[in-house]
Amino acid sequence: MTVNIAEDLEKALELVGRLYEGPTKYARAVLRRWPRAWAAVAYVGGEAAGAEVYYAVTLARDACVHYYVVVEPKFRRRGVATALVRYVEERCRGAVYMATTTEDNAAAVGLFTRLGYSVYRWGDLPRRIRENLLKATCGYDDDILLIKGAGPTDVGKELGEAGELWKETCLKPYLDAWSQ
Repeated sequence: MTVNIAEDLEKALELVGRLYEGPTKYARAVLRRWPRAWAAVAYVGGEAAGAEVYYAVTLARDACVHYYVVVEPKFRRRGVATALVRYVEERCRGAVYMATTTEDNAAAVGLFTRLGYSVYRWGDLPRRIRENLLKATCGYDDDILLIKGAGPTDVGKELGEAGELWKETCLKPYLDAWSQ
């Protein structure tokens, strides 16, 4: 099966909005408010099969965050997500790659660990490192961190620009939802 990938913000947002079971306001916010954010769509036979929203952020090291990865049900377990993650790693060229997911998301955990990512639980990390990486990934305390290219302490020892990213793309959309 051949997977072709193209950058397409609107189509990626459409797929994320339809396939992701949680709030997508954060995907929109990062794509509209962060200058180093992109969206890729995977096509199989001309049909949109999946999408990924991703961005680059500098902490103690340059990092690329896999923010949302979604795949149409009929294309799952056929290499679409793998193609997207590999595409993003090539395109983003970070020293470190990160993603977060829930611990019970076996498909995501399996995907990333097969591709060389290590799993970390937030509670196992030193407080300052945890806070910096939560901001960099817009993660939740009950998620897990998947990381490739360095350990969390090496990446998260400095906040870098992650504080500004978090304020613009995580905090502001959250507060906007409360003010409506």
